[in-house]
Amino acid sequence: MQISSYQSANLASLKQAIGMANIQRAMKQDAQSMETIIKSMEQSVTPHKGGSIDVKV
Repeated sequence: MQISSYQSANLASLKQAIGMANIQRAMKQDAQSMETIIKSMEQSVTPHKGGSIDVKV
């Protein structure tokens, strides 16, 4: 089965709409969840400030 350019454009539009809906849902999370996400992002960016030890061999 081949997909026409019209169907392909509709599929791309649908994927974009779903992506935007997911972003909007994520942005509506409460402040505590966002604070947790930010803290985990900070720890991943600066692992030397966390509870792990980086060792190179």
